[in-house]
Amino acid sequence: MLLFRMGPRYLFIRSEKIDEVTNFLETNLNGEVTDYKRGVKIASEYSTLCFITDINHKKTYVEDAKKIILINDASTIVLSSIINSHACNLVHRVDMGPASVIMRIPGDGHKLIEKLKEIFDGKEVDLVDGIGLGEKDDTIISFTNEVLIGPVDELLETKLLIPQPIREVQEQLRLEGLKLITQSLDDKQWYELRINIYDSTGKYKENYDRLMFVLSKLEIGMTLGESWTKDYAVLLYSVLTYQVRLFTFFTPLEVKKILMALEYTIDGKRLVDFDLYYKNKKIHWSDVIKAKAKIHKPEEATAYRKDLYEKLKPEDIKALESMDKSLLQ
Repeated sequence: MLLFRMGPRYLFIRSEKIDEVTNFLETNLNGEVTDYKRGVKIASEYSTLCFITDINHKKTYVEDAKKIILINDASTIVLSSIINSHACNLVHRVDMGPASVIMRIPGDGHKLIEKLKEIFDGKEVDLVDGIGLGEKDDTIISFTNEVLIGPVDELLETKLLIPQPIREVQEQLRLEGLKLITQSLDDKQWYELRINIYDSTGKYKENYDRLMFVLSKLEIGMTLGESWTKDYAVLLYSVLTYQVRLFTFFTPLEVKKILMALEYTIDGKRLVDFDLYYKNKKIHWSDVIKAKAKIHKPEEATAYRKDLYEKLKPEDIKALESMDKSLLQ
């Protein structure tokens, strides 16, 4: 479960030949002209955002950029390409902006952000100001509730500008990141959950694969163990189930919604039983219903399947539905 990763690097390039620099970055480094918001949204940890400005500045800011180029390579690759291609005559000056880190946190993360601000002597900024104010030996930490594999669509409003180089920030987060996230949880604990898979048709492996596919794509938690076990669905009557033990900071009710989404197809066809236990207590589907009005489980599961689709990429939805179809054959 990835709790933090590097964000894009920011490079400020001053030039009298803005169009020529833009063309060089597009041609030689497969750069893409973009705007600031889109660039930040689709950039990965391997990307560099280049802000190209004219030369009439003592210090350059995001707002000064005449062109913004997204390059899916490290800033060192960008600089070495300019030098090795003998394109230095196009560039008046290059300034390295702050490094960036994206951290995944539960909820609004107010407690965690306050603690990090104290530890790192950080300053709350928005991203534009942080990029402009920060120097090459500073670091910006952004926060999200999303998984950290690939680009992140939504960042929380608060960012921290930290007057420390990225290597020091990374080292501290590696040592204390998990502890800080745990301390920020409302009840200061992770949850150890048991998921029992039961399929009357015997397609345990197929349903296990669907479950693990979604848990991994959403980075729900860490699997602690797996085994066959007996589940007493009816008093004195046991059925064989396959059990997965999950360690997560998501609440049992949040995990139950995901399991319900996987019990039915998007059009309401029953696929499997996923029973969830926390502290030896079964979490029932009725426990997650907000309204007290009568509602059928397939209807509720369909709503949670739609919520699940909003968290998955289009290619992941396609793969999941393909797995669903194989169960119905």
